Amino acid sequence: MKTKAYVEHGKWVTDHIAPINAVMTISTAVLIPLLDFLRPYFPYIGYVAGLVVLVFLTLLIMKVLGFPKQRQLHSSIVLCSGICAAAFGVGAIASARHADQGGAIAASAPWVAQLQQTLLDIRNGKSDDPRVELKNIGVEWKPGNLLQASKDGDLRVVELFLKGGMPVSAGFSDGGQLPFYVVVNNYPKAKEQLALFKKYGVDLNDKNLAAPYSPHFVAPMEDWKHIEKAPNLYAIAKIEGREEMASYLEELGVRTDSYPDWKKKQDYYKRRYSKCSVLGGCTIVE
Repeated sequence: MKTKAYVEHGKWVTDHIAPINAVMTISTAVLIPLLDFLRPYFPYIGYVAGLVVLVFLTLLIMKVLGFPKQRQLHSSIVLCSGICAAAFGVGAIASARHADQGGAIAASAPWVAQLQQTLLDIRNGKSDDPRVELKNIGVEWKPGNLLQASKDGDLRVVELFLKGGMPVSAGFSDGGQLPFYVVVNNYPKAKEQLALFKKYGVDLNDKNLAAPYSPHFVAPMEDWKHIEKAPNLYAIAKIEGREEMASYLEELGVRTDSYPDWKKKQDYYKRRYSKCSVLGGCTIVE
């Protein structure tokens, strides 16, 4: 009878306990490196480790309390879950310490980090050809989309258009160019956009960039030809009261010496035509 009971117990362990322990062990061995590798896409190895520890604690409490009473948990299941929980804990801590490098494996194996980056590039639609990359992310190659990306502060799309050779003057019927609108309207991430314009060869000191600017006063049509246009983007930023933008343009190398004289002339014209109205009639103030 004892032999029969021993055989039945061994068969029960073989048929039930061993497969459960094997599944836990194999799953742990596979999931820890997999979650560490997938950290740039799925940075939740810590949460998974916490869940595994919670399962272990639950099983341990059940074992201590003798639950369920009819068939108590086998000690090897609790022991195996504890080992798995410890392994997950160590793996999660190691992965977290190298989070900036893409995980513990990527930190120790450069080829793994390169593979991670390649997969990220594929997911993000990246390509060596900026026009192809724009197409991959669903952006059509046309000036209106460059303007919209600028309005949204989407630096990636703006840079791809500039890198691909899209002129900053394309699509503007009034003769304007994109850097002018970025400064005047203070688009999101305006400074970063201006830095990109300079990086891709746009001369931010070019007077033509400021061409669409109109002074804030009314003057007779015949006198407009005498009113000097803004010398550059710096002058526009200053007269519009965008001091931070003006300072940044100065950092980017835009000239500031022409602004004082131009500002004096603007003040003079503003006083001279202070009594002119868009509804008609104009009294010149000498």
